[in-house]
Amino acid sequence: MEELDEAWNDFVAIDADPPPKREICSRCERPNTACYCSAITPSPIPLRNHLIMLQHPNEVKRCLRTTKIIELSLPPSHYHLYRAKRFTPKRFPDLFALLDSGERENILLFPSPTAVPLASLPPIPEKTGSKSATAYNIVVLDGTWSQAKVMFNSNATLRSMRSVALDNTAPSRYVIRTQPTETCLSTVEAVALLLAHLEEQPDIVELLTSPLKTICDHQINNGAVEHQSKEYLITNGLYGKPLKKRVKKYLDLNLKLNIKDLVC
Repeated sequence: MEELDEAWNDFVAIDADPPPKREICSRCERPNTACYCSAITPSPIPLRNHLIMLQHPNEVKRCLRTTKIIELSLPPSHYHLYRAKRFTPKRFPDLFALLDSGERENILLFPSPTAVPLASLPPIPEKTGSKSATAYNIVVLDGTWSQAKVMFNSNATLRSMRSVALDNTAPSRYVIRTQPTETCLSTVEAVALLLAHLEEQPDIVELLTSPLKTICDHQINNGAVEHQSKEYLITNGLYGKPLKKRVKKYLDLNLKLNIKDLVC
C-alpha cells in the first residue's frame, strides 16, 4: 500500500503543462540557437526577373525548408509563393495575372524532354513577333522529384511553358540531406544558379547558398553527419535496400557514359 501511495504522489507531481518550447526566431522561423539570419544578405538582392515558387503542400512539413532563405533574400515585389498541387485561374487569380500579363516571358525549371540548358537561355528574352518582354517569370516547383512530376503533369499551364534544365556538375552544399544523385541540388541552390545566370550576377550563388552552409555547419557541429547521395551509396555497395528496375537502368546508363568520357 505504501508503494502505491508513493506512485500516486509521483503521478500527481507530474507537471500538467507541456514542456517549454525552444524560442523561435520570428524572421527565419528556426530556433534561436540555430538562427541563420546573420548569413542573409543585409538588403534584398535586386532583381530584374520575377521568381514564382509553386510549392507542393507536403513541403511545409519539412523542418528544413530552403525556400525561406530565398524569401528572406529577395525583394517581396519580385518573389511570389503559391502552395497547391493544381493551379487554376479561379483559385489563384494573382498567379495567372502575373503569367498572363505579357510583360515577361514565362519559363519553368523542369527537366522535361524539350527542356533547354540554362546556359543556352539568354539573360534577356529574345523578341519574337509582337513580344517585347525584357525579363522572365521564372517558375520553380518546390517539392521532391515525385511531387514535382505530379505538379507538372497536373497543370497544362506548366507544360505549355518553355522548360529549362540545369547543367550542374557540382555536388550539393546541402550535406545534411541525402540527395538522389551526385548533382541533385536543393531548391535554393537551383534558384541561385538560375538567377546568377539570368540576372548576370555571379555573386548571387554565394549570397543565396551562404545561409544554407550556416544551417549545415550548425547541424554538423551539434551531432549531425554529412550525407552521401543515394547514387554514391549504391555505386559503392553501401546501399542496403533493394533497387527498382528503372534505378538500375539509370545507374547502368550513367556508368556507361562515365566510361565513355574516360576513354575519350
